Amino acid sequence: MIDTLRLTIPSSFFEDSVIGWLMGLQHKISKTDFTGQLVDWSLSTGVEIPSWFDGFSLSIGDRVTLEASPKVYQGHNVSGSDDLVVSARRLVDYVFGAIFNLSTWPDGALWYVARMDVTYNYDFPTFQALDIWLDTVLGVQRGQRRAGVEERADELETRPMSCDAMPSGRTVYIGKGSRYRVGKIYCKGRDLMAHPPKCLESFPEIVDELAQEFASLGRFELQIRALAFSRHAVKYGLLPAHFSDLLPGVFADNASKYLSDIGITPLHSKNKKQPIIYFPVHYLAKRLVFSDLWDAEFRHLFSTESAMSDDTLFTSLLSHASKPVQAQRAYDFYNRIRAMGFVQAKQSVSKSSFYRFRRLLNAAGVSDAMMQDGTALIRVPLDPVKVRLWNPNSDRLRLVEATHGAMQAGNIARLHEEVFRAA
Repeated sequence: MIDTLRLTIPSSFFEDSVIGWLMGLQHKISKTDFTGQLVDWSLSTGVEIPSWFDGFSLSIGDRVTLEASPKVYQGHNVSGSDDLVVSARRLVDYVFGAIFNLSTWPDGALWYVARMDVTYNYDFPTFQALDIWLDTVLGVQRGQRRAGVEERADELETRPMSCDAMPSGRTVYIGKGSRYRVGKIYCKGRDLMAHPPKCLESFPEIVDELAQEFASLGRFELQIRALAFSRHAVKYGLLPAHFSDLLPGVFADNASKYLSDIGITPLHSKNKKQPIIYFPVHYLAKRLVFSDLWDAEFRHLFSTESAMSDDTLFTSLLSHASKPVQAQRAYDFYNRIRAMGFVQAKQSVSKSSFYRFRRLLNAAGVSDAMMQDGTALIRVPLDPVKVRLWNPNSDRLRLVEATHGAMQAGNIARLHEEVFRAA
């Protein structure tokens, strides 16, 4: 499903009077948080909707930039739409229509994507099973942490795997701090307990029941930024192949002309060394399969264990390698891991060779965790389909949505009365 969205659009898409009003709100400080507590409030740092644990932020300048979950209207972010156009329209219509009560605003499909989170959930049998799986992914075994190998040779940067201790439990990151994309894995039940929907503050027992219901739910979030879409535009099929060899400045000019020729108002950053081409919602929705982007980030982590002989491994390597000699070298490298240990085996070959062997071994069914151990072979078929098929069917979630909806009219009225009217 589509989770957090950061959408941007030139201010010229709005009426001048609307931009003036919103700019007045952007830097206004108001003393209210709907609970009697005095707090500083600013539109650019975020508006908090009392019945939702998240709010939204809005930045006004040459561009209008909106960031929020497209599910901000429903009271929880456990489930939602996979459709980017639907998600963008729901978010834009809710913020500018329901909350700001404007008469006109740009259609959600016309906004440009600056960031998008693609999220799916994997229902493990128990929380203990999820916890053990995280141990395996992180390479924690026999009480010792092993060196990580979560780096992609075909990327513009390395993507290390790390783990943070959070109030909501531990969170695993892939490529934390990346300007391109970041993977994030955590337990949804514990996250819900740490960040409960505000509309349920008077019903702690419902929060406890929801947390128990989702205790075995692993949440996998891919945060992908506009820079990734821009730098990988040819790879993702967003621009023709001849754009791949252009220098950054020439790339931006040619991409802008290309988009203009097909009827899209071009939008790009002013950084000459690394310009970012922004693509509109409707353009990305037609050309990308977002579940495939998610697969590329997480699919190698999913495994179903079954015995695998050396002969089976070599046969599988032959089927994935372009030449038999490549299969033989990858097979020899795995045996070297068995004999010398992962660290020494990795140091015995060049970096490019290691990544080449790793890709082949992964494709043949050897997981990163098994590669580091060099122990009994485990076949690892890719099976992320279960994640995408998981959908909650919860009366408690419907209660959250109903309670959230019932509170919205009064909350929005207070925003207009106490905050917006003075701008």
